[in-house]
Amino acid sequence: MFKTKATNLSKFNEIKPACDVCAFRFMPESGFYQLSLYFTYAVYVAFFVIFGVATCYLLNDPPLWVYYVAVILPTIIATPWSLRYSKVVMLYVFGNVWPFKESGL
Repeated sequence: MFKTKATNLSKFNEIKPACDVCAFRFMPESGFYQLSLYFTYAVYVAFFVIFGVATCYLLNDPPLWVYYVAVILPTIIATPWSLRYSKVVMLYVFGNVWPFKESGL
């Protein structure tokens, strides 16, 4: 679905126009993936809460700069994963790609 690997930080979010095997178009309409930003936002909120609470309990309420590092660093590292998979979820939910439609289930 994507042109490059997630480790290519300059182009990790670029989508191919169509599948190489079945010619399925990955962009059903212009602006299709804008809604996926809400999923990305939800993932980031979960990261902030999980890493913030873990920092508080594991480090016994450290100084504020420790919270910043403990919350922002994992969020930045997970950005390629989060943006890519939010688009995949968006395509599966709203793009009529669900595998059960072909098998008749």
